Amino acid sequence: MRNTAYTLEVTEHMDIKAMRELAQQYSVDQLNDFVTELENTGRCACSPKEDPFEVMSDLLQAIEVRKAVDAGMSLQEAVRDFSKRVRAVLS
Repeated sequence: MRNTAYTLEVTEHMDIKAMRELAQQYSVDQLNDFVTELENTGRCACSPKEDPFEVMSDLLQAIEVRKAVDAGMSLQEAVRDFSKRVRAVLS
């Protein structure tokens, strides 16, 4: 059975704006470097957010979106496709 409340909660917590901006501004390699920086120091220069878990989530999502952009999708298509895949997994 589909857990609609949980799906809505998770997708509401996805920071689409942050994910889009990170994917637009940085390469996959740069985003991976930020992940390493965050793992090693608990901070990341690319995000003003204080919560390292939120920053990590944004970075990992942006990596997936950026990979799709590098493969030929527009940024808008890549964000839409990623969001659709997340919702499919949660339903």
